[in-house]
Amino acid sequence: MLHRGGVQLFGFRARARPSCQRTFAERKLISSCAVRSSGQNNEEVGRCSSPGSCAGLEMKMRFLGRTCLIVLSLLPAVSTQDAWRVVGSDQPVIAEPGDDVILPCHISPRLSAVDMEVRWFKDRFDTPVHLYLNQNDQPGAQDSAYRGRTALPPSALQTGDISLHLRNLQPADTGVYTCSADNHDEEGLTELIVTALGTQPSISMDSTQGEQTQLVCRSEGWYPEPEVIWRDRDGNNVTSLSSPTLLSDSRGLLSVSSYIKIKQQSNVFSCLVRSKTPKPDWESKLHISSDFFPGVSGWMVAFFLTLALSIGAIPLLVIQWRRMDAMERKAELLAVQHLREELESMKREVLKSEWKWILSSAAQQRQPCVPPKGNTEKERRKCV
Repeated sequence: MLHRGGVQLFGFRARARPSCQRTFAERKLISSCAVRSSGQNNEEVGRCSSPGSCAGLEMKMRFLGRTCLIVLSLLPAVSTQDAWRVVGSDQPVIAEPGDDVILPCHISPRLSAVDMEVRWFKDRFDTPVHLYLNQNDQPGAQDSAYRGRTALPPSALQTGDISLHLRNLQPADTGVYTCSADNHDEEGLTELIVTALGTQPSISMDSTQGEQTQLVCRSEGWYPEPEVIWRDRDGNNVTSLSSPTLLSDSRGLLSVSSYIKIKQQSNVFSCLVRSKTPKPDWESKLHISSDFFPGVSGWMVAFFLTLALSIGAIPLLVIQWRRMDAMERKAELLAVQHLREELESMKREVLKSEWKWILSSAAQQRQPCVPPKGNTEKERRKCV
């Protein structure tokens, strides 16, 4: 019994698929049936010479049309058994150098991929990142840069999980990876981003004889190339005045140096090194004094600064020495005066005591001698 959009045969219903989803074989069979049917129709109509023969021709055409209709209706039902697809990841995988990651990819609906050919490649199909064939890995056909770093777990293949395990990431591993199974028309895509956050940037003065003085901002250990932004004290972006340089080390990590010329005025410069992936930013600042002027090197600035401080300190030392000398002289004068006052007071005390002794002696001499009652000779001599 015919149904809209399909045919019900042998207890199941087959739905017709849109022409955009038909395979090449289906489209070829449909066109062939159409050409044969139309061609035979035109040819037989031309040969029809009697009403009986035309009736038989009409029956043949109906039979041929029904046969093509049944065959075309069965094609979608048979092809639904192979209606699986390979699905990658719609989100990028972000990791750092040296990490181990899993690049997601699976078969939908879930089918066992143990007996399939599973191929992962990045840039070239014929140079796979990993190839699984005849139930074994094929390291001989693998890209040498990935040899020994990839794996497809057999237990995962049984459930249709063909995710690639990639170890010890390198900066060069960044890119879009393609996974396929049995050379299916549909392929899965997964993007891998290997990023490294570099060191805290440092700002220093860099100049050579005969050239204008400039600042340099340095940072290393970045991947991919970071963005360097210069700002002045007022927050103005002065990056257009700078010139960056990049160097790559043995691990593929980048070292960035950005140079910017400075003017003869007091200012504060900040250097911001920003990752192009969602990572933290590093920033450093440097204050440029107004005493600094272009055209001289850093050691000359330090020398003249030390010399200026020394020259400025000499008058202070002289003034301090004079103050200390004046204070010392004043202390000496006060000590001498104090000593004189003590001597005068002592002198007065001595003279006063001597004067009392003289007066007492004189008083004793004026007092008449009264001999005792005894008339001895010895007692009389005391009064003489």
